[in-house]
Order: sequence, then structure tokens, then C-alpha cells
Amino acid sequence: MSINIEKLDNGITLLTEDIKSINTASLGFFVKAGVKNELPGEEGISHFIEHLLFKGTTNRTAKEISEEIDNQGGMINAYTSVEKTAYYIQMTSNTLHVGIDILNDMFLNSTFTDENIEKERNVIIEEIRMYEDIPEEVVHEENLEFAITGVQSKKIAGSIESLKKIDRAAILKYFSDMYKPENLVIAVAGNIEHDKIFKQLNEGIGQLKDKSTPREYNGEMVINSGEKIISQETNQVHLCLNTPGVSNVDEDRIAMSVISNVLGGNMSSRLFQKIREERGLAYSVYSYTSNFDEGGLFTVYAGTTHEDYKEVISIIENELKELKENGITEKELNRAKNQFLSMVTFGLESSKGKMTRMVGSYLVHGYVKEIESVIKEIESVTLEDIKRVAKKIFVEEKLSKTILGNI
Repeated sequence: MSINIEKLDNGITLLTEDIKSINTASLGFFVKAGVKNELPGEEGISHFIEHLLFKGTTNRTAKEISEEIDNQGGMINAYTSVEKTAYYIQMTSNTLHVGIDILNDMFLNSTFTDENIEKERNVIIEEIRMYEDIPEEVVHEENLEFAITGVQSKKIAGSIESLKKIDRAAILKYFSDMYKPENLVIAVAGNIEHDKIFKQLNEGIGQLKDKSTPREYNGEMVINSGEKIISQETNQVHLCLNTPGVSNVDEDRIAMSVISNVLGGNMSSRLFQKIREERGLAYSVYSYTSNFDEGGLFTVYAGTTHEDYKEVISIIENELKELKENGITEKELNRAKNQFLSMVTFGLESSKGKMTRMVGSYLVHGYVKEIESVIKEIESVTLEDIKRVAKKIFVEEKLSKTILGNI
């Protein structure tokens, strides 16, 4: 692994990995600014700014931004999460300089005009309404808000009401406060030359000045228990059942992922087999973990019928108890490990996968873990680790449920 880590003149961290065996490159600007950084009255502003950075600079219109990437056969996209906002580009290696120039321009020269703010406000409101028409999307958002007390459970897009209150002054202030050198990490992977990448970035985003004002937020996170019913006319009953999980840096995070994999991570998982294959009670059933700096949540989702949803909940709860009391089998452990090791291998075969792994490790740990270290962590998980973690997290008093449907 030939990863270079260097600071631009203004302190922005640059991570690069040169891969001579491919002809593509992926570039990402990752900002440590997400939903949990939003203060009261700013709900949805991180996602709002993510949209607005594509809407024009002093040098390019919104159309020109997309056209320049498309003309080179590239791809540009972005996303907002609880803890970060990411902007990334995939290009052929010999056209990467175009992508760098565009991201430099977007970060340094976005205009945030009143006209674009109003247009994009309406676009996001329609995005919110679109997801409100999808019960499975609604139940996950409402579930997170119910299961967690804290900034980690805020809705990424905010609400229609909160968006209507965000004006240009608020956008400029949040952008100035959060899009600053100490919050930025840039990652580039592919057939590249580090020195050329460094020079172009240093002459662009490396000139970004810190004009922020101090901001404070309360990151305290509490996992709740209980049940929330959302009565809604739907063809299915959508349900989420939760237990506490683990944080991004918890030593048990891989064991927790193995537990999730065994319970509902794939078609051979316990819950998929028992709920769908053996009893035909659901089409969609799966589990996942939500990991934050301050803690985590483990969730099982199922979409079933009004007549069967209580039985589905009973099956899920029984499986949690079974795993807590008896752990998993050697076969299940090895299968989960093999799947994780395959995911690591697949990620190493594309420039985007390498970029994502590199920056993900750096943002959590402050350094990039060697692949060998990651593989060793996966392989070292034992059956005893699984049983210990299951006993720690599957606490009956900490269970919560969110149920949406015609009930």
C-alpha cells in the first residue's frame, strides 16, 4: 500500500494512493460537517449546501459544471450523512485535472444566489415529499428519531418547515464555519502522480482561509426503549426493532457486524431464512448497524402484513435471545468472515473503493489502517467475542420498536 499523507499549505489533509495497474482515478472532498453539527434552526442546512454547491460559481453555471464532467466521460456526485458531507468525482486518469479544477471552483467560488437558493429549496422539499410517499423510507427515519435521543437522530434533509426558515445569511455562515481547512480531508486514488495532484490542489483549495466562528454542539447520545406506532394507510406493516450498537471506534465493531450479518445480512441469514423462506411472512427482511462517534444502534427491519406483524416481531425477539444465550456456530462465523474479507478485496479493485476505504479509515482513526491490519482484525474475531458482545447489547430493557401501517 503506497499511501501518501501530506498537508496543503492551509492545513487541509491530502491522502493519495497511486495504482499503476488501472487507468481511472477517484477524487473526493470530505467535509466533517453533517447533520449532527447543525444547531437549532439549521435542521437540513448541511444537505441544502450539498445541493447548492452544484448550482453555479463565479466561473461556471450549474449546467457547465455537469457538462464539463460529462464531456470527459466522468461522473460527479455527493451525499450528506450524520457526520460528514462528501463530494466525489470519478474520471479517467488523464482527465482528473478537470475534476480537481471543478471541485476547487465549487468550494472556493460558489455564489449561493438568492435565485438558486429558492429553486433548490423547492427541489429538496419535493425530495422530502417523495420519500414521505415511501413507507419504508418513513419508518427508518421515524425509527432513528424515536430510538435515539441526540443530534445523531436528526433527519438529513430536515423538514419542510425548517427549510423554509433557512436564508442566505444562514447558509453563508454555516458554510464559513464548517467548510474550513481543519474540517476538510481530500482523498485521491488511481493512476495518478502525487506531486501533480498536490500542486493543483494547493494552488486551488489550498488557498481556502479559515473565517469560522466558534460553534458548540452537544454530542450526547441516549438509546431509548419502548414502542412507537405510526398509523398510516399502507399495504404492508413496516417495522424496525432496535437494540444498542457500538461506536465507530469501539473494539467490538467487527464482532457487532458479524452479529448483524448472521441475523439479517444476506439471504442465508437466520431471519431471512426463518421469516421469508420457511414461513413466507415477509418479502423484505434485513438488519444493519448505525455507527457514530458517540455510540451506535442495531436495527432489524421487516415489511409484512397486518395479520403477521406480531408474529414477525416475536421471531425477531426470539432470535436475539437465542443468539445472546447460545452465540453462533463456527460455520456462521466463518461465512461472515469470508463475506467481509471479500468486501475488502472487492474494494481494492476499484479506484473509488480504494478512495472510500482510505478516507473512511482516516476520518475515524486519524490514520489509514494497513490492509493487513484490517484483515487481521476480521480473522481474529472468535465465537466467544460474539457471545460477549451479544450479551452486552441484547438487553431486553433497551429494546425499541417502530411500527408503521394500517394498525
